[in-house]
Amino acid sequence: MAFGQAPWLTDDEARKVAGAAVHSVYPEPCYSTYRDERFENIVFSVRSDQLRDDELNKSVYVYHVASDTCDYVAYENGKRVVYSQVTLDCCEYGIVAVDRGTQKSYWFTGTSRADVFREFVRDEQLRPDPPKPMLFVTLYRELVGGQDELESSEQLRDMVQQNFRSAYSPYERDDKWESKFRSWWGRFRSSVPQLKLETTYETTPGGTIVRGYSFNGFKLTTPRTDPPPKGTPQIFQWAILIGKDGTVETLPSKTVYSSR
Repeated sequence: MAFGQAPWLTDDEARKVAGAAVHSVYPEPCYSTYRDERFENIVFSVRSDQLRDDELNKSVYVYHVASDTCDYVAYENGKRVVYSQVTLDCCEYGIVAVDRGTQKSYWFTGTSRADVFREFVRDEQLRPDPPKPMLFVTLYRELVGGQDELESSEQLRDMVQQNFRSAYSPYERDDKWESKFRSWWGRFRSSVPQLKLETTYETTPGGTIVRGYSFNGFKLTTPRTDPPPKGTPQIFQWAILIGKDGTVETLPSKTVYSSR
């Protein structure tokens, strides 16, 4: 029971709510849904109301929703007919959170993800975790999106290698990318030899400013095109302000290194 109120939705019932959110835009006969308990645990950890009536307030289930293969029943000429839908890695529809008490869903998709996150934080009374809002930032970055967070030079090196390989040697037809990568990487290491790729947290009267590093590589196309690639690879420092009430403001970023 949900704290003396109506019963919470079961897992199966919550899955249907998650599917209904996607169905309103993509009316597929069936979806594949799987729970992400890591997200659910983060949501619980940053709740301001973790307890209600001596019960753990774990009302939110989080689902990844994708297309699926299934048999379903439809009506044709007044008769029930069994159809089959076959999908081959068609579509990922993103993440849907469902509050099993209010039966409200939050679909984090498209350009509205930041607005949905703001509503989700307000409704579920989520707050940044002290003293450093590491869990809250993780929740925001993975639900709303944004740049990848760099944590080591090895991680950066792997990302740059992959980008240069795709840009200069599409579909691994040759090894032309290797010399281009070695040249770029050497110039970068010489230009900023003391760069520490770490996320920092600065407490201010308005909240916590979080700064981290990301890499933007060549702009890749699908299918891949032959060189010369478009865009300029760059490493930059991003920044966001996490308010005490859970609001998030994107601050101007700073380019650390940029070169073709």
